[in-house]
Amino acid sequence: MTRTHRIAIVAVCCSAALLLAQTPPNQQNGNVGGAQAGPPDAVGRGGRGGRGGGGGGRGGFPQHTRQVASQDVLARGKALYETNCASCHATDLRGKDAFPRLLRSGVALSDQHGELIGAAVAKHTPKLNIVEVDNAAISEYIHSVLATTGGQGSPPGRNPVGLQLNVLVGDAKAGQSYFDTACAACHSPSGDLKGIASKYSDPRSLQNAWVAGTSAANPFGGARGGGGGVGNPVTVTMPNGQKFEGKLVRKDDYIVILTLADGTRKSIARDGDVPKVEVKDPNEAHKKMVLAMDDPENKHLHDVTAYLATLK
Repeated sequence: MTRTHRIAIVAVCCSAALLLAQTPPNQQNGNVGGAQAGPPDAVGRGGRGGRGGGGGGRGGFPQHTRQVASQDVLARGKALYETNCASCHATDLRGKDAFPRLLRSGVALSDQHGELIGAAVAKHTPKLNIVEVDNAAISEYIHSVLATTGGQGSPPGRNPVGLQLNVLVGDAKAGQSYFDTACAACHSPSGDLKGIASKYSDPRSLQNAWVAGTSAANPFGGARGGGGGVGNPVTVTMPNGQKFEGKLVRKDDYIVILTLADGTRKSIARDGDVPKVEVKDPNEAHKKMVLAMDDPENKHLHDVTAYLATLK
């Protein structure tokens, strides 16, 4: 090869390099015709890609992205949860003692619209008689709480969703009609329930009070007793027919202790069911009424709450 040939080859190579330097990157990669290359595959750091790659961050925690149920469903679910579940699982879903935390429950996190939670409730001990539509409402409320949690199972409230639960969704006139039929035999809007709405901070507290009926100052029920009816009226009938009446202090298979009307305590040995011990539940009539008014949409419950809210 002559010196002239070598100079010509060098000149051509330099020209090609200069042209490549001035060519857009997409054409350097063989994308002819102005076609633009797509983003590179998501690689590195677990395949999440860069900020513009739309990798693993897309979607996020399912409870943060699912659609929240309507306010009336959440209001009903919250009331049902606080009545049936909060005593064991806590109002904030953190659980109590040996009862599980729903904040990290795989069933609660995987449930969609109550199918998994409903199945778990069906196997609950003690048995809970909750209809399917109420299970769904409870599940939607649980999901709404989980939606406010932060990362790594942090407590609810870290991501508030601005829920404003309103339990005043019933018909006050219909509630008055139902009240006159089912409640007026024991309660009066001008008597024990006069100004009842003004005694509670909000309608939700009013609804919880009249549904549960267990507060000591609650006209809807008697004083709250301890386990086994402690503090409730009790009648002890001896084998010879003699009876003792008072308030229950303790009862088991071996002894019954009661406080008599004059304030003295009486202890009586027991052998199984002898003597006979009858403990009266002051809330029995109210519990039967609440069960009798149950319906799939809780219409009577909401109507009565709307009516009681007018008694200020």
